[in-house]
Amino acid sequence: MDAKELFVYESGTQNAKTIVFLHGSGSCSNMWLKHIAALDSSFHCIAPDLPGHGRSNHIEWSDMDKVADEIAELIKAKSNGKVHVVGLSLGGSLIYKLLEKYPDLIDKAIIDGASAVPIKGASFVIFGVNITSPFLKTNMMIKIMANSLGIPDEEFESFKGDIRMVSRKSFRKAMSQANRQKIDVENCTFSSPTFFVSGESESENMHNSHQILSKKIPNSECAYYPAKGHAWMVSDVQTHIQLLKYWFLNDSFPTKLKSF
Repeated sequence: MDAKELFVYESGTQNAKTIVFLHGSGSCSNMWLKHIAALDSSFHCIAPDLPGHGRSNHIEWSDMDKVADEIAELIKAKSNGKVHVVGLSLGGSLIYKLLEKYPDLIDKAIIDGASAVPIKGASFVIFGVNITSPFLKTNMMIKIMANSLGIPDEEFESFKGDIRMVSRKSFRKAMSQANRQKIDVENCTFSSPTFFVSGESESENMHNSHQILSKKIPNSECAYYPAKGHAWMVSDVQTHIQLLKYWFLNDSFPTKLKSF
């Protein structure tokens, strides 16, 4: 796969520092449009549709390493020096690979809802994905997913459109690989300051790995959103945007996030 084949949404100030936005599994670059609108006066923003997703659905998902390589090539081609990067879920899992393989490309990072080690019940999650993926694009399954993620009614049609663009095979592969990924947190040598964030009700394994890594990686932090799960950003996008402003612009810390 050539990085030039990926669909990339690009906006903002061309000569400014670049933020790379990496979406979650089943979604696409559309999930970042509100963030980009809030930040593109200060940054050059690029948001690719990952392989098998959105307008890159004609490109099959390969594996985490190869997709990270393509994101690195995209960064080299489009960025102005070292970049900031933010990723949710699958996108966050890819950031672990970027921090490991391409530290010279990354200035600061935000990893949301992506564990550095397999979460408890990961095998069950993977089994569930494999069983339900044939029905992924049905109205019933999309409604179930939207309800579980807390998608607002006014955003349901956009969510449905994103799901119906995804390749079922790529969805299965990406979800399986992300849930199996394991970082050696105790011997981590990442150097880019990283903010780790999650919903309070997410896996204890995720919370623990975030806390360990935030202490291992210089100038890093971690926090959680109270009383919410994996998709807390959906119900409070403004707090998520404020997190980006805090980490990338030294703005005020989001009041709704809590430190461990």
